[in-house]
Amino acid sequence: MRSKIIGFVIGLTVLGTGLLIFFNFFEIADYDKDIPPSKESEVNQYLALDRWLQSNEFSVRTQNDADLETLKAAPENIILIQSNLVDWNNEIIAWLDRWVRNGGVLILCLDYYRSWNGDDPLGIYLEKIGLGTWQVPEGSSYSYSRAPDAVYFSRNIIFSEPHRSSLVLRDENNFIRLVQVKIGRGQITVTGRPSFMLSSQLEREANARLSWYLFAGPAVSDKSVLFVRGTRRSVGIFGRFFQRGNFSLIITSCLFLIAVGFWTAIPMFGVARSGEKEGRALAERFLAEGRFFRRYKSLDVYRAAYLKEIRRKLAGRKKCSDDEIIERAALVWAGGVPEVTRAFRGELKQKDDFLKSIVILKTILERI
Repeated sequence: MRSKIIGFVIGLTVLGTGLLIFFNFFEIADYDKDIPPSKESEVNQYLALDRWLQSNEFSVRTQNDADLETLKAAPENIILIQSNLVDWNNEIIAWLDRWVRNGGVLILCLDYYRSWNGDDPLGIYLEKIGLGTWQVPEGSSYSYSRAPDAVYFSRNIIFSEPHRSSLVLRDENNFIRLVQVKIGRGQITVTGRPSFMLSSQLEREANARLSWYLFAGPAVSDKSVLFVRGTRRSVGIFGRFFQRGNFSLIITSCLFLIAVGFWTAIPMFGVARSGEKEGRALAERFLAEGRFFRRYKSLDVYRAAYLKEIRRKLAGRKKCSDDEIIERAALVWAGGVPEVTRAFRGELKQKDDFLKSIVILKTILERI
């Protein structure tokens, strides 16, 4: 009974000491944990927009590129096209014009178009509906400013004053960045790269308002969207490594290692180091091997390797008896059958017998 009381007191003391240490040296506090973006968000820069539209009962479909047949087969009422993903020709332009006049909503993102000439079908059509690009005069300069509460427009496209439009949006520098034109029962919205739709920018109120207006504005009657905007590749570990500016260093290091490998491994490129020590004489190494096998009583194993190779080479595909093998070996060695027989069948009890037998077998093997 007494021992149980002592054990209880000791356990209680240890528990109390542990609690005292815990409350005095440990603290429970909130902390921020950085969670890397998912693979889906890395591939799809517009993931937040897609989920936002889907949560509002929009059907969303994405294409990497589009041709005339793809556009004709599309049942959606809203189509967003990045211009560099379509091989523009007069047939596609004519079909899109008819589609818009019949109530379609086209959002055209010009990517890296800066100007268009008379041979460009898309440029001819944009000029026809009253749109042209404006180029900053050569020699002039302006400081671009971007207000934090303004729409995040792409800076690659600046439009001239359109001939006709229903909506013109300018940035904080008073440059025209988005133009919307009514055509028939539909409308065309033309802008640069839709940076304001990116997942990283959609949390701003101005970007969200403009995005919602383009997909759910007064001219929109059907909640179905086709995005022709392509997809990005997910960046792997090697891509991230090269992304940090180490590509030239890696290539240089690889070429250096290849050159060193040729220099050290191929004689014609020179010797890796001078003054190398010459190896021991073959006879001396041969004796060292023999002493090793004799020490561990394995001389027969050493000899068996020679015998096996001699039998294989002399017998060939025919099955020969040991006597026939010995006679053939004696002819090769030209030293007499008795000595060959002792080399093949003799018991190796002494070093001299071993050496003599191995010399005979080695000579036979070299002459076959």
